[in-house]
Amino acid sequence: MRSLRTTLLGILAASLAACGGAIPAQSTPDALAGQYIVNGGGGALENVKALTDAFGKLHPNITWQGLADIGSDAGVNLVVSGETDLGYISRELKDPEKGKVEALSIGASGTAVAVAASNPVKALTKDQVAKIFTGAITDWKDVGGTPGKIRILIREAGASTRSAFESYFFDGKKPTYAPNAVEVTNIDQTVKAINSFKESIGMVTMSAVTFADPTIAFATIDGVSATRDNLNSGKYQVRRPLYLVYTTDPAKVKPTIQAFISFVKGPDGQKILAGL
Repeated sequence: MRSLRTTLLGILAASLAACGGAIPAQSTPDALAGQYIVNGGGGALENVKALTDAFGKLHPNITWQGLADIGSDAGVNLVVSGETDLGYISRELKDPEKGKVEALSIGASGTAVAVAASNPVKALTKDQVAKIFTGAITDWKDVGGTPGKIRILIREAGASTRSAFESYFFDGKKPTYAPNAVEVTNIDQTVKAINSFKESIGMVTMSAVTFADPTIAFATIDGVSATRDNLNSGKYQVRRPLYLVYTTDPAKVKPTIQAFISFVKGPDGQKILAGL
């Protein structure tokens, strides 16, 4: 039986060769293939997606799951618990987190003071912003705008967007926000609220989505425009660092995650980050 099979294979190979064809070689499986969970703070999401997309082109059988804004705190906690393969944060590591995760820099993000695109007020000072959010200034006419009550939107306590805002406008101190301040839990909610209530002002992460949104405008702060160039150069100071985070135990870092980290550290990964 084996002899007959061998003979048939030989005849098939000869026929293919005679027709100019060849038996296709089997491709070698990618050792890095598989599904991997990546989650964390939304401020870093744009950079993380650019890196995972590029790495995915080299290894198309990798599936990245997650890639959502679940917050920097959750990103770290899930790495520590082992529920996430890789996390990302848009702030420095907190003291209790140090030693539990490694942090790899992937750039910087910023917090903008956003208003409706139709709002005539497009420039504020650091002092004016602080007074608006604490309720010392309550009417747009007091900062050169059309008379009307200012509606304040703040991110939830612990959000990196809010932490960066407080670090700059309140010198790191915890402010007492105005009684009418409304807390929102993500960028989309803030933008939707500004669109619904044109008298609103809010704190938002500077990202590809918010930069491109024509319905909102980023206020200039003390004469410095909230642009990507000013953010990257450090001229715009309401900014925060971005990191990938992964477990400090090398034995628990999966080979694909190790390879991805090496890619990010290497020239190809650094070139991608430099272009963002």
